Amino acid sequence: MLIPRTVLVLAACPVFMLAQQAAAPPGSSPATASPATAAPVAPAPQPTDIKRIGPKNPQWKGLTVGEKLRYDWRHLFDVENIVFAGMGAGFDQLRDRPGEWGEGWGAFGDRYASHIGYYVIQRSIMFPVQAIDHEDTRYFPSTRTSYKGRIGDALLHTIWRHNDSGGMMPAYSEFLGDYGAAALSRMWWPAHYHTGSAIFYAGSDTLLVDAGINVFNEFKPDIKRWLHLTH
Repeated sequence: MLIPRTVLVLAACPVFMLAQQAAAPPGSSPATASPATAAPVAPAPQPTDIKRIGPKNPQWKGLTVGEKLRYDWRHLFDVENIVFAGMGAGFDQLRDRPGEWGEGWGAFGDRYASHIGYYVIQRSIMFPVQAIDHEDTRYFPSTRTSYKGRIGDALLHTIWRHNDSGGMMPAYSEFLGDYGAAALSRMWWPAHYHTGSAIFYAGSDTLLVDAGINVFNEFKPDIKRWLHLTH
């Protein structure tokens, strides 16, 4: 079963149009950024400055709506997001889900396009929500030093995030983006997935995946160091 290309195009159009309207003028400096995840990741703290990152840093500032849009646009198709979409398509292929799409490379392409479409819809919902409720979706590495503490902070960041003032608030954009994308993406899935339970499971799966991505982003600097990929 081929995914309706029109659905994916319509899902992506709001993001592309907003990005063009808010594109930074030539010569301007990029917005200050510290996975989101699934949020874009802020720079990792240096060992001597581990308690002075993000809102705890005197140089930190919240982003305007235009800066948030440009920041999200720059990170919309980060390589890791494309890779994670491929991994999700691979898991669906192994589970033959949905079975109506069949097997083989053609079916994998449909599943991969489905995950990309899901992701674009998710981000299209998340941006206006964070612009309205003043969420700061940038991922700031944990200030803790233990593995347990860092993992806990990464998981918590999935549902509890910074706001534009540097405080903390519920991640409304995460919930609305995950479950909203789950509902809209059912449009190109077989009819027996057009149920409340299927939408709930798909949205919850995305929430768990985003939590895992936050953990990955938390330890990404360590992984690079272990693999000698840092200079």
